[in-house]
Amino acid sequence: MNIGFKSLLTSLGNFPWQTVARYFGEFAIVFVGVYLAFVLTDYQEELREREVRVRYYDSLIKEFRSLVGHLDVEEQKLLKHLAVVDEIEQGLKPIIPVSDLQFWFRDGIVNVAFEGRNFEALDTGILSAIVTGRPAIEAIDKQVDVFNLLTAELLPIQMADEDCCYDEAGSLVPLLEWYPRITREIYGFNRQLRMVLIEKAIPDLEEFKQALE
Repeated sequence: MNIGFKSLLTSLGNFPWQTVARYFGEFAIVFVGVYLAFVLTDYQEELREREVRVRYYDSLIKEFRSLVGHLDVEEQKLLKHLAVVDEIEQGLKPIIPVSDLQFWFRDGIVNVAFEGRNFEALDTGILSAIVTGRPAIEAIDKQVDVFNLLTAELLPIQMADEDCCYDEAGSLVPLLEWYPRITREIYGFNRQLRMVLIEKAIPDLEEFKQALE
C-alpha cells in the first residue's frame, strides 16, 4: 500500500496541472466575456427601449398640448354658436351663421400612435386608450363636417327669406332642429376631451416619461 500510495503521488505529480489550469483559466475568461457581452447587450437594449419610450411619450405630450390649444380656439367658435342658440330659444329669430369648425387633430394622434417607428414601445394602457377613443373622435369629426356643410347650405336660403327657418311662434322649423342639438353635442365633446387631456392624459404621460429618465 505504501508503494501504491507513492505511485499515486508520482502520477499526481506528473499530471499536467499547469496546462489544465491554463485551459480552465482561458475557458473562464471566455465564459465571463460571453456572459458580460450578453449582459451588456441586454442592458444596451433596455436603454434603447427606454430612450424610445421617452421620445414617444414626449411626442405624445407635445401632440396633446397642441390639441388642447386647438380645442381652446374651437371653443370660442362654439360659444358664438351657443349664443345664437340662446337667441333662438328666446324667440329672437337670428340668422344661423356658417360654421367654420375644424377638428384636424384626429390625423395627428393616429399618425403618432400607429405610423411612428416607436410603435413597439407603446404602453398597452395608452394603446388601449387611443384605440378606444379613436371611433369617438372619428364620429365627432364627421359630425363637424356635416354641421359645416348644413350651415353653409342654409345661409343663402336665409338671405333670400329671413323667416324661412322659423314658424309663426318664432320656433325653429322641425327640419332645422339639428342646429341647437348638434351645437351642444360638439361643444360638450370639445369640453370633455379638453378636460381628459389636461387632467388625465398629459399628467400620466409626463409621469411615465419622468419614471424612465
